[in-house]
Amino acid sequence: MADPEPMAKRDSQPHNDRDDDLGSATANPPQASQPHASCSLPSPALSPTGSSFDSPDSDDYCDMTGDILRPLRIKGYSPEEGRWTTKYPSCNIPVFALRIISWNADFTAPNPARRVARLLEHLQEWVLTYCPKPSCILLQELTEESFEALFRSDWVQEHFVITPPNTKRWGTHYGLATLVSRHARVRNAQMLQFHRTTMGRGALFVDVEMFVPGSMSETRVVRIANTHLESLPQGARSRPAQLRAIADLLRDKAVTGGGLVGGDMNMIGPTDQDIHVRAGLIDGCANPTAADNTWGWQPRTQYPVGRLDRIFFCGDHIQWSPVQVIGRGVKTRGTEQWVSDHFGLVATVELVAASRNTCPECTRH
Repeated sequence: MADPEPMAKRDSQPHNDRDDDLGSATANPPQASQPHASCSLPSPALSPTGSSFDSPDSDDYCDMTGDILRPLRIKGYSPEEGRWTTKYPSCNIPVFALRIISWNADFTAPNPARRVARLLEHLQEWVLTYCPKPSCILLQELTEESFEALFRSDWVQEHFVITPPNTKRWGTHYGLATLVSRHARVRNAQMLQFHRTTMGRGALFVDVEMFVPGSMSETRVVRIANTHLESLPQGARSRPAQLRAIADLLRDKAVTGGGLVGGDMNMIGPTDQDIHVRAGLIDGCANPTAADNTWGWQPRTQYPVGRLDRIFFCGDHIQWSPVQVIGRGVKTRGTEQWVSDHFGLVATVELVAASRNTCPECTRH
């Protein structure tokens, strides 16, 4: 959940050493026959000595709804330089499978940095292990303090790259971050800033190249979105439009392997329960029960518990393991504070060798 009043951002932001997003403040409406179809940026070639996000500044893209899509840089930690930089060595080998984590870190509770550090520790010890397989972590409701904690983590420095590189493009005083395993070959990173929002909401996208099973030469691009849809009952009219905007970008022609979106969907009312279906997405939890609820337990509130956090999928070439809930009962050490008022989610995605029907009635994972 979130407060309805966005706060103005400071001019001075962490990690803003020109390693920022690539876009300017200019919006250039694309010539497109359907919303978002031409908003995707071309996938740049990877450099063997640096990330693919070191090109000169380029214009932002604005679709017919007013949503703005900006290219982003990605930062990796350089042990040689002892700092985070966009010119990190990039992986040249696609992956066969990718572990997906989504977790809302709760911006309202005290000690955000300590709680996020404990969240990462839990992932390290119980979910991804100390030497994680290729994975992608989608975090929502980070504050500037907890965002900085990501960059201080030795585990993150060794195993992950991060986007956005700073908090400059957050629409309010809390926001999103996506961590991608250094094992994975990232082709592109973008941020979509919703026009229809009173809470500064948006979505992050990363494109990861994956091998088709049984082949060491055929690859496809899987697009992974991280989002926090509009909160509270008054956000009910915005949430469907926001999710449709994300889904349109997941189906972009540059996305050859399928897409997914994870995050806090704030699906709190009866009218919210089919917004993914209307957007052409499939719920990764096919037959949810009370055990799949992710909010309202830590602590118990006057509001009903709910499955606010989801992972949705689309595409004929992608398959996934059942989405599972993680992070029940995790507290900080010493202070015994809940790491978040949300539980997290985990799933594993792979490609399939041939196109298949992904109709919700025909697909079971």
